[in-house]
Amino acid sequence: MKIYNLSFAFIFLLSSIAFADSPLTSTEFYKAYDADSILLEVSKSNGVLSDKLMDFLEDFSQPIDVKMALINKLGWDSKGKNNATLFINFLIQKRKFASINDIKKNASSQELICIGYLMAMDNYFNVKKALEFSHLAVKRDKNSFTIHIINALIEAQTIKFKNWCRIYKVVQNVIDSPNLTMDFKTEATQIIVNYTSSYKEYCKSNNTIA
Repeated sequence: MKIYNLSFAFIFLLSSIAFADSPLTSTEFYKAYDADSILLEVSKSNGVLSDKLMDFLEDFSQPIDVKMALINKLGWDSKGKNNATLFINFLIQKRKFASINDIKKNASSQELICIGYLMAMDNYFNVKKALEFSHLAVKRDKNSFTIHIINALIEAQTIKFKNWCRIYKVVQNVIDSPNLTMDFKTEATQIIVNYTSSYKEYCKSNNTIA
C-alpha cells in the first residue's frame, strides 16, 4: 500500500510540474512589449482587468499583438482567475451582445481571441472552452500570425503527458507558415520558440517535423 501511495504521489507531482512548466505559463512574451504604456498599467493592476485595460482590449484601433501581451502579463494563478468573465460582461454591456452565444456568432476575431486567451490564462488546467473561442478567432482571421500563435499555445496546453513532440509541432507549424501576416514582434516570437524548442528532442524518432 505504501508503494502504491508513493507511486501515485510521484505521478501527481510529475503532472503538477508539467502544468507549472507549460506553454501558457512559461511563455512570457510580454517582455518584448514592456516599454508600451498599456503594459505599465498592467503592472498596477495586480493581475486583474480594470476598465482601462478592457477598453484597450475592445478598441479595434489597438494592435492585436499588444492586446495579447497585455493578457500575457496579467498572468495566471494556480487557484484560478476571473478575467474572462469580467471581459465578457464588459462586452455584453458595451457592445450590446445578447448572450455568450451571440458573442460566438458575431464578435470580431480580436474579441474572440482575447476571450479565449483570458479563459486559458484564468484556468490553464482546463482550456476546452478557451479553445472554442480561439478556434473561432482563427476561422475569422486566417492571416494574423498573432491570433494563430496564441491559438497554438492554447492547443499545446491540451497535449497529454509524454506526447510532448506535438507541443513543438503545433507551435512550429504556425511559425513556419508562409501564409500568415507577421503582426507579432520578432523578440516575442523568439521567447515562445525558446520555450517550445525544448520539446523538439521528443521528435527525434520521427524523420520529419510535420
